[in-house]
Order: sequence, then structure tokens, then C-alpha cells
Amino acid sequence: MRHRETAALLIARLIGVALLYFATAQLGLAFAVVGDTVTLFWPPSGIALVAVLVFGYRIAPGIFLGAFLANAWTGLPILLAASIGVGNMVAALAGASLLQHLVGFRNTLERVRDVFALILLAAFLSTTLSAFAGVATLTLGGIVPFGDYAAVWLKWWLGDMMGVLVVAPLLLVWLTHAWPVLSPVRTLEAAGLFTMVLLVGYMIFATPQLAGHGYYPAALAVFPLVIWGALRFDHRGATLVTAVISLLAIWGTTQGTGPFVVGSPVDSLVGWVLFVNLLAVSGLLLAAGSLEQRRQQAQIRCAHDELEQRVQQRTEELARSNARMQDEMAERQRLETALMQASEAQQKSIGAELHDGLGQQLTSIAFLGAALQQKLEDREHPETAAAQRIVELVNESIDMTRRVACGLYPLMLEFRGLAPALEQLTNNTRGLKGMDCTLNADPKVRVSDPQTEINLYRIAQEAINNAVRHSQARHLRIDLTSVDGNDRLAIADDGIGFDPADIEPGRGLGMHSLRARASLLGGSLEIKRNAHGGTTITVVYPAQRGELSGRRPD
Repeated sequence: MRHRETAALLIARLIGVALLYFATAQLGLAFAVVGDTVTLFWPPSGIALVAVLVFGYRIAPGIFLGAFLANAWTGLPILLAASIGVGNMVAALAGASLLQHLVGFRNTLERVRDVFALILLAAFLSTTLSAFAGVATLTLGGIVPFGDYAAVWLKWWLGDMMGVLVVAPLLLVWLTHAWPVLSPVRTLEAAGLFTMVLLVGYMIFATPQLAGHGYYPAALAVFPLVIWGALRFDHRGATLVTAVISLLAIWGTTQGTGPFVVGSPVDSLVGWVLFVNLLAVSGLLLAAGSLEQRRQQAQIRCAHDELEQRVQQRTEELARSNARMQDEMAERQRLETALMQASEAQQKSIGAELHDGLGQQLTSIAFLGAALQQKLEDREHPETAAAQRIVELVNESIDMTRRVACGLYPLMLEFRGLAPALEQLTNNTRGLKGMDCTLNADPKVRVSDPQTEINLYRIAQEAINNAVRHSQARHLRIDLTSVDGNDRLAIADDGIGFDPADIEPGRGLGMHSLRARASLLGGSLEIKRNAHGGTTITVVYPAQRGELSGRRPD
């Protein structure tokens, strides 16, 4: 039963759209400018677009039927009428599809973006399809000479555009907006506006003295009325005023009165349709802009009231959150310490495995390869060179494995202490991209805590990596000194420098690591430009003067 009701409703809509399309087409064809088929007054284009937007794509057969009947009624052959009908249907479907899928079009036209989309995608773009299909059909059918194609196409396009800009918004607004409840004062104002539109429109477009002079500025007198309707009555006022003025203007123009009348009736209607399209665009944009502004003002007032309430609530919550935050910060620092210790332990394990496991395996392969090379060389075998190359590659792999293992966990740090490890880091840095690196380590600085050593080493390692990759520096200097009872590690370069505040949110993990490690040391991190224009990264932390244990002598 429900399926039958749905099918009956669809059939009723198809017939209704077809009849409305046919009736308005007859009205438009009464002002035909090329034969009996091309007119600058074409309301059906707006009706077809609204039908698809409101009822969906299933309404397309009704549009085709109405267009086919309207064109066949003019005496066109059946095939030509059907071809034009298909073009009109496709234009409506394309316009609705572009609006809905590209911009998420809302039929209420309450957003400026929707008005711009209607103008650009539906009025300007999709109507070109029906114009191309229609004029091409008339040209191939021998009704329009090929040399007149461009002129006829322009007239067809302007007529379709008029329907989309004037008729479609009027239908959309009156179908989607609730009927307004006006106060007595607003009702009186609306009546006054409608009276002024009729009076001014009659005075301008029914004036014989304005005909034949091309006195277009006289038509501008209706713009204040459109502005009045848009600002005071939103889309209903703007679309209704535009529609009434359009009807008065075309009536006067076809009667030979008003500012658009020139020597040729066709040129007169061209002037009319350009004016009407401009008038419709102005009213729609003004109404949407005014509505958006009022909506934003209402949102601002609502947000202001809500903000005041939230401020009061947040003030109470902040006192409670402050205590929790202190606990969370302490817990976070504890977790960061644990994570870094676990990471260092994992890196140490991997580094040891690479050095003692993979490194030894590669060394054994190198020995076997060297032996094989010697045997091949003794036998003067032609593959001696290949064996020699294999030995060289294995030796290079051994060196690479040792460097990776040292980067993961420096054994020098574990066996000899911070200063020798930094010296090794300095030596490894020399020669990278032409980099010169020096170390100045005060012998008085002695670190007894292994965690302090590894954090300081990682800080120096991260600072050097950043300088090598980003600073374009030629010289690096590492200073490990004692200042005012504290120890100080500084890494300076002579590169281009940078401001930590310029680092984008979500990036700069190296900077975060430096700050975290400095915090774990109980010290402070400072990053600033130096006298050479480069960057100096300085960590100041409490000095340690305990005995170093478990280390080989320097």
C-alpha cells in the first residue's frame, strides 16, 4: 500500500512539473526572439532546477516531458523537440548535482556561499549545456544558420540564466522558508514596499519618454527598493521585489516604453535580461549577507553569555585542577624518566648486540673472505677482484655497524666517562659536510651519575645533529665547564640561527627532548643567538663532585 502511494505521488509530481514547465514555457515563448523557440524570458529553467533540488533526480522525466511538449507545440519536428528536451533536462540535473556535491547547497539560500554557487554553477555553468544542445539542434535541423550560432547561443543562455536567477530563488525561498508572522508595523511596511515597487516600476518602465534613448541609469532607481526588501524582509522580500520589477520591466519593454527600448526589439530584450539578472544577483547576495551577519551577531551574543557562565565555572574548577596538575606534572616527569631510562637500556642492548653480535659475524666473514681472496689470488683465478670487492664491502659494513652501535649507546661513555665520550663525538663530527668541531672540557667537571652522563651526552648529540642538518654552520664548539657552583654544557655553531618560537606546533621533537633531559638533570635549558649569528644551546645543572667508580683510568 505504501509503495502504491509513493508511486502515485511520484506520478503526480511528474505530471505537475511537466504541466508547470509547459505552461511557463508558453509564457516565455510569447517573447521569442529567434523564430518560435528561442526567448530571453525562460522561467522553465528555474522551475526545472528547483524541481530537481526539491524532489530529487527522479523528477527528470517530468522535466523532459514538459520541455518536449513545449518545443513540439511550436511546430518543431519530434526528433528536434526531443533533443532540446534532453538538453533542458540534463542542464537541470547537472546544475543540481554541481550544487549538491561541490558546495553542499542548501535550498534555503541563507548562506552567501549558496548564493554564489547558484550564480556560478547553476546560472552560469549548467545553463550552457541546454544552450549548446538547443542551438546545436536548431543549427543541425536547418532552423538557425551556422553563422548565427554564437548570437543565438548567447540569447538562449541569457534566457536560461534569467530563469535560474529570478524564478528559482523565488520558488526555493517560498517553498523552504516558513510563512512569516509579521507585526502590524511590519505588515504596514511590507504593504508600503509593495506599493512603492508598483509605483516606481510603473513610472520607469511605462514611461514613453525614456524609450529609444538608451537611458539605462533611470532603471537604477529600483535598486533601493531591492535593498529595502533584502534588508528588511530577507530572501522573501528580495526575490519578490525582483520578480515584480522583472515583470513590469518586460511588460514595458515589449510595449515600447521604458529605458531598455532601442531600435531592435531583440536588443531591447537583451538589455532587459542583463538588467534583471544583475538585479537578481544583487538582491540575493544582499539578503544572504544580511542574514549571515544577523546570525553571526546572534551567535556572538549567545557565545558571550555562555562564556561568562563558563568563566565562573572554570574559575571554580581551576582551583581544583591546579592541585591535580601538580600531581600530574610530577607523575609525568617520573614517567618521562622511566621512558628515557628504558629507551637508553634498549638502545644499549641493541648497540651491544650490533657491536658484539653482528660485528663479530661480519668480522668472521671478512676473515673468510680474505682467505678466499688469497686462495683465488694464488691460483690466479679471474674472480679474485670480485672476492677483493666483497672483502672491502664487508669491512665497510663492519665500520658502519660500529658507528651505528656507537650512536645507539657510546661504549666510551660507559668505560671512560663523559669527557672522553664527548671527545669521540667531536672526532666523529669533524669532516661532516665540511664541519669543524672542537671540545673544551674542564677537568674539574666530573660526573658520577650514569643517568646524568647519558642525558648530557644525548643533549650534545641532539644539538650537533640539529646543527649539521639545519644550521649551515662551518664550525661547532662544545664547552663543558663549571660556573658559579653549577656545571654547564654549551654547544655553539656559527650557522644561520633560529628562533625556537618559530617551530610549528606538533614538530620540534628534538627541542622537546632537550628540554625534557634538562629537566631530568634538575637544570635549565637556554637557546639563543650568539655573536656569530648562529645558535648556542646551553644546559646548566647542579654540579656533581662524587668519585667516579667502575671506570678505567683516562
